[in-house]
Amino acid sequence: MKILKKKNMLEFLGSFFYLLLGCLLEILVFHFLPINNFILEIFLIAIGFAIPFFLIYSILNKFNVVEINPVFTFSLWLRNQLSYKSLFLTMFSQFLGGLTAGFLLLLIFPKNISSLVIGYDNFSMFHTPLNIIILIEFLFSFLFVFCFLISKDKKELLKLKGLFLGGLLFLILFFSIPYTGGCVNPSRSIVTNIFVNFDSLRQTWIYILTSFAGSVFATTIYHIYFQVNNKVSLQHFL
Repeated sequence: MKILKKKNMLEFLGSFFYLLLGCLLEILVFHFLPINNFILEIFLIAIGFAIPFFLIYSILNKFNVVEINPVFTFSLWLRNQLSYKSLFLTMFSQFLGGLTAGFLLLLIFPKNISSLVIGYDNFSMFHTPLNIIILIEFLFSFLFVFCFLISKDKKELLKLKGLFLGGLLFLILFFSIPYTGGCVNPSRSIVTNIFVNFDSLRQTWIYILTSFAGSVFATTIYHIYFQVNNKVSLQHFL
């Protein structure tokens, strides 16, 4: 029980600081830094999320095993590596961390927080239609979770897991931010979307469902990959 409480606290802190720092830099880039280069802006925002994720993920995993991202946690539950109780409490901590970060940003930047809203059409930099956003978020969530599972099982990647996933997150965000706003984490979608207006709130379901759908597909494919490479019966999973 003490271990579970410690993990939930770390999950809350990890989600809070990772999303707070990433969104904070995004606000600075859009509103306060004299940058007139679109590619450089996207680069800085992607770095602003990737570096905090790498640092926080690496540091917190020295104290306990954390995922920070709900789709990672959901994938471990699908693999029967987490109980229902642990799944619920862990994801609650992660979402609560995101909500707390969003509320703090609302208090500090009430006039600028709307620029962090992610969604389709007018909420997208490139005015991306809904079906394209669903496809992009699904594919990148699939890739992110699949690589997370590989890094978790490959001994040679364990020590570099934070760097590996942080680098991958940077690439995913760099290429997806102009189209989808950059998510692959359901907590990211609630950081600002629920604090702006009803129209932005309606966009949240897109990122929650597509992220989890990508996680389910990635976990299923990884089970098959794991079975083939290790000659293990699929009954050990799911």
